[in-house]
Amino acid sequence: MKPLIRELLEYSQFVLIEGLTIDRGVEFDRLIHTLKAAAPNSLIQLMDGRGILGYDHVFFAVLNSLNARRSNRMICEDLTLEVIVYASAQRQIKNSVGLLGVKENSKQLVLAAISGDIEELRILKNSISEIEGLRLESWNRERLTTVKKMFKVTDDEFRSISLKQVPAREVMEKLVIERMALLSVNV
Repeated sequence: MKPLIRELLEYSQFVLIEGLTIDRGVEFDRLIHTLKAAAPNSLIQLMDGRGILGYDHVFFAVLNSLNARRSNRMICEDLTLEVIVYASAQRQIKNSVGLLGVKENSKQLVLAAISGDIEELRILKNSISEIEGLRLESWNRERLTTVKKMFKVTDDEFRSISLKQVPAREVMEKLVIERMALLSVNV
């Protein structure tokens, strides 16, 4: 995953997306409190990383969420929940949280933070290394099967867009992004 802060000029916002690994079970309330203390003016969403394929998967969920807010077509009243709804490509908040919500046994997490202040996101990124047992994650290929099941991608569908020179992760990520786009069209 490309750990970086990216500017979204169209929305006057910056986005930070990071893959994280935690050594033990997640104490979600404590972790989110610590992250929000580091970036009090940022919108922060943590997701279970087992269902996330990569940076583009989350980036397009953020873009779709910001676009939905701008066009007054949000599924949720909360932009952070909108991100998880788009990342899961589900219409129902309950289903979205069921698929990508952080659970006690989650060890792979994805952080998406949105802010108008790039410096606050830099502080947030730096604060991650100070949280005991939490570290930046290197992405692995084991998620492909999990994501394929979560998003109900058939073998035929996968094969139909697979190209010889394109890695399987990229093919799957394109399929997931396509499902997110369909969700935004149907709202």
